[in-house]
This record gives sequence, C-alpha cells and structure tokens, in this order.
Amino acid sequence: MIRVFGAMMLCAATFASAANLLVNGGFEDELTSAWERRTPDSAARKIWRATGEGRSGAAAVLENVEPVQTRLRQGHDRSIKIKPGSRIELTAWIKSAMNAEGVTSLQIYCMNEKGGIVSQPIAVGPGGTFDWTRFRLRTVVPEGTAYVMAYLQINQGVGKAWFDDVALTVRQPPEPLPPEPTVVLFSDLPDDHATVKNAKILFGAGLVKATGTPTTALANAAGALALYDGALSSEVWPMLKGFTEKGGRVFMDMRCFAAAHGSAAVAVKVGDPAVKNLQAQMQAGLKVVREDDATAGFATGQVIPRMGWTDGKLLVLPQDFSAEGLEVLAEGPSGEPGLVKQTIGKGRITACDLLSLREPFYRNVDAYHAFTPVSGALGNPASFGQYYPKKMPYDGVVAEMRRLAEKYPAISIEDEGEASGGYRLWSLNLGTPGKPFYFLYSSAHGSEWEPGYGLMTFARHIAEGRMRDAVDLSAVRIKIIPLINPSGYDKRQRQNANGVDLNRQGDYRWERYKGRDSNNDGAYGPFDYDWKGAAPFTEPEAVAYKRIISDPTLHCILDFHGNTSVKANKFGILPVTAHPDNEDRALAMQRIANLRLRGRHLLRQNDEKEPSQYLLDFLIPNSGIPGLMNNGAAGRFGFLIEMTCGYGESYGTVLQTDFVCEMCRALFIAYR
Repeated sequence: MIRVFGAMMLCAATFASAANLLVNGGFEDELTSAWERRTPDSAARKIWRATGEGRSGAAAVLENVEPVQTRLRQGHDRSIKIKPGSRIELTAWIKSAMNAEGVTSLQIYCMNEKGGIVSQPIAVGPGGTFDWTRFRLRTVVPEGTAYVMAYLQINQGVGKAWFDDVALTVRQPPEPLPPEPTVVLFSDLPDDHATVKNAKILFGAGLVKATGTPTTALANAAGALALYDGALSSEVWPMLKGFTEKGGRVFMDMRCFAAAHGSAAVAVKVGDPAVKNLQAQMQAGLKVVREDDATAGFATGQVIPRMGWTDGKLLVLPQDFSAEGLEVLAEGPSGEPGLVKQTIGKGRITACDLLSLREPFYRNVDAYHAFTPVSGALGNPASFGQYYPKKMPYDGVVAEMRRLAEKYPAISIEDEGEASGGYRLWSLNLGTPGKPFYFLYSSAHGSEWEPGYGLMTFARHIAEGRMRDAVDLSAVRIKIIPLINPSGYDKRQRQNANGVDLNRQGDYRWERYKGRDSNNDGAYGPFDYDWKGAAPFTEPEAVAYKRIISDPTLHCILDFHGNTSVKANKFGILPVTAHPDNEDRALAMQRIANLRLRGRHLLRQNDEKEPSQYLLDFLIPNSGIPGLMNNGAAGRFGFLIEMTCGYGESYGTVLQTDFVCEMCRALFIAYR
C-alpha cells in the first residue's frame, strides 16, 4: 500500500483561467482576513506574511525551527461549498529553503455536514531547496461533501517555504449521471432492517418502496424486490406476476416465493458456523447446477458460499416443489432447490434465501456474495467475474497460464526471466507486434495476490471475444504478468525472497526515499516493510520490469495493489511522471467503469461502518516514491489501482476478478 501522495509540477501555461474560490490567495492582505494558522505559532514553528518576498508581491511563509508539521488553511469556516462530482484543482507557487528532509505539500479536505473527513488527497513536493515552482493537486469532490478546505503545509525537516498565488478552482462541473434503474421494493420489513438498508445502498436512489398504487411504480421499473418475513399480501403476488409476464425481472426471498406458491420454505443445514478453516467455510452453501445471471461468476459444480447465521442453515424449497417454468440454478447439500428461477411470460422471477444471511463483510465467507444473486437477477450480473475455488501455489498459476495459452490461439505464454528465490517470471501475451503496447501487472507486493487472478480472467475474456467493444487485438499489443513477485506470493509476504519491496525499486528519487525500520532490528534493511534494496533495479523482478518498459512502443501501464481497509483501497494513484493528459484519461476510465459497476457489488471492509457499493471512488496523485510506475509511465499513460485483496483464501474472487476486468476494459477505451 502506498501511503504518501505526490505533487504535480507545472508551468504557468498549463492552466486555464477560472474563478478562484480562495480569498487573498496572493497574500496581499493580512493572513487573518481569510487564512487560519492550523498549527499555532510556537518555539518549533511559525507562519507569517512577508511583504515583497513573493513571486509577485507578498507571500505566506511557513517555517520549521524543529522538524514538525506546520499548516495554513482556508475554508475552515465552511465558506467553500462545491458540488459533489466537480473536478477541482488547488495550485500554488512554492519556493523552498528547507533542508533535505523537509517537504512541502498541498492538501484538500472534503468534509461532510458533521465535520467528518470524506476524502483528503495530498500532493507532496520534491522536498529540499528549490526556486519558485508551480504545483497542483487535482481531485473530484466525492459524494457526501458539504464543504472543502485548502491546506498549505511543510513537514519533517527544518527551514522555510514561501507560498504565493494560491488558487482553488473548479475545472469542470459535475457530469450528470444517468438515473439509477428503478427497483420497486415490496416488503413487510422495517426501513431500518439490515437487509433493507443494504438494498438501499446497492440500488441507491433507484430503490422505491411500493406505496399507494404499486402498479404505477412498476410501470416504469427495471425490476422488483420482494422481501417478506411474514405472509405475502394477496395483492402483491398478482402484481408481481403481471409485471413478470410483460418482461419484468423480480427477485424474491425464498420465504415469500414459497408462500406465493402455496408452500413453505424449509430450513436445511449447509454448514457449521463454528468451523474456522476457510476452505471448509467455502464449501458451505449452494452448488450451482445451471449457469445464469443470478449465478454469474460461478461455474456449474462450484459452491456459492452462503450460509445462515448463526445456525448454519438456509431456507430452500421442499424437494417435491413444482411450478410451471421453474428451473433450479443451485442446490442444497441433498439436492434441495436453493436458488431458483421461474419464467413467466417474457420475464423471470429469481428466488433464494437472503434474509438469513449476515452482512457482506469482507471476512464473512458465508455472506460475502449475499447480494450477488440479487443484482444478477435484476439485470446487472458480475459480467466478467470468475470464481476460483482455491488459492493456487505459484506453480499452479503458471499451469493455469499454460492452459490458457494452449486453449486459446490468441494467447501466448512467455518466460520473462529470473525472479528471486529460484522462481521464473511468466507473462500472457496478446495482440499485434509493433502496435501500441499495454503492460498490465499485479502483485508487486506478493500478499496482494487476487488481482493477478483477475488479469488471467481478463486475458481469457479477450481471447473469447468478450472484450471486442474495448480491445481490438489488431490495433494493440498486450503483455500481462499476473504475479510479478512469485516468491512473495507463495510466502504470502509483501517483499520478494530477498526481503525487498519491489515497488520501491524504481530509480525515481530512490536516493531521497527514507523507509522505516519496521521490524525494529535497529536498521532499515531486508524484510523491513518498505526496504528499497541496495540500489534501484537490482532485484531480478525489477530488472525484468525495466527491460519490458524500455520498449519504445509502450503506451500505457496498469498496476494493481490492494489491502482490506476502505481507507486504503477503492482508488487510483496517478504517477507524477506521466503524460500531461494522463489524469483526464484516468477520470474518463473511472467514469466508464463505475457506470457499469454501479448497483452490482456490495461489500463492507475494515474501517467501514456499513457496506458500500464497490466502485473506484477517486483518483489521487502519487508521491515522489521510487515506485515502479513512476518509471514505467514516465512520459506515457497509466496508473495504479488499490483494491480489496490480500484475503486468506479465494472466496472473494467473483467480485475481485470482475472489478479487475471492468477496470482493464475501461482502460482500453479511455486510453486509446
């Protein structure tokens, strides 16, 4: 995980004029007119206005007498209100007389009504001493933002920094999103019931509760959701049948589906909640017997992990249940109909037990895909997801790569050379030599492994022709290294076999990078969290990387990382060295992917109070760390994506591979 983010340095000609939302951005008036010392003056620090020391006129000066953080801000009075979805930019001219350890930075805080932080992107300068240079920080104001604050900062070292001509502008107003599809909710559950609340999160403003005359709402609906713990009212079932006959899609909890047919759902034991072994937990659920939108991502014969909490039971249909147009999609342990689809007229009704499941938390194997059949049945299935029933050893991954190359003529496998620990690096290759070259890779940190499975899945979908709308193999060349750190993958560790963090092996500001002695052995070195190695590009994996990116046809790079905290994933990191148009293309890619993913996946991660839709939430600039991307994308295009991964097993791979494939698909559209 990359924890510090960097600045973009620009020339003045880069900027178009726009209204400055900051007051006294040129510091021609006293600071107290709009600016606040977030860190009060003390023996360790001070802030003042210096007449005649600015790039033009006066400047704000931040000085560290000791290596502390010193901050000047505006917007603390909630005066800066910007519509969510707006693309904004904070710029400043900065001059520094800090020592080598000192860094300057710009930061934007997007705050909610309660004063909580929604996002806090930061752009970090090069540090040390430099003359007047213009810096920028760009971001998109996230949903839930009530007001915005701008911060000017110095940190770590001692010395002074001058700030002048600071501006906060709106580069582009919000792009209107198409309305979310209407899903009508029929339910006897209270609005604060966990399943109802989660449905509201998944379908957003599109979820409309049936009140008054439900037939009116159904007339314009994309689907209907029926969740009843008690008896289904006599009026509802005829309405749902009529809606389905005309081509509508309906999802029903198994309780009310059985009741609507004059039957009763029965409870069957599918697993033991007390079992701790992840593989055993993954076998507790419903076995797929027919592939369908509601089972998307799971192949016939695979088990969808799904179990009631806390008794290990699910409600299913009686084995002698029958209804016209009924198909069983997944079965319980003894063949009970556990996930079913009924075709009525031009439409379909899908049903399974939803109310018995707990929330889709990332550690809840039994409920991770709780809503996957719901979103699939109502028209937004995991289009590219693929369930991997277990985490394979590296040899198994290579065997899978060979299998893909043998099965699909469009794919070839290549030996990319030595990796540490006696391993070899392997790649999947598609497309036409000499055409613009796209390089996709994952797992530079070996414990962040699931995106690599997503990249293999993406290669398969290309070879099967499912990406023709995005990828023209006659016009591009693609190289995919699913696992660029084989030893770290097998050992479930961040570093490679030599204890080196491969994503600190680039030569961009390598000398200045200061890691930390995370293992407390008294020295920064091998197997510390972010040990950068003895010199840039000395590890065999980094040597192979450098050779690949030296290709003159290289056009775009995409790198996947991740973790399990909502504070540290669901975003993209833009390399500071990339082409000037990289940021706008990345924003276009984000929009393309999110429009398709909206309403598809629901997940709660660490540091998250409730589940949320799994989207690429925002983009931020990268810091000046010696990450591989800062070399690979230098003067070119691309970025790094942090996503949910690093699990103990493969139970999350439908969401994870689907997300990776959607990101890759959007990349090939936005970066043509």
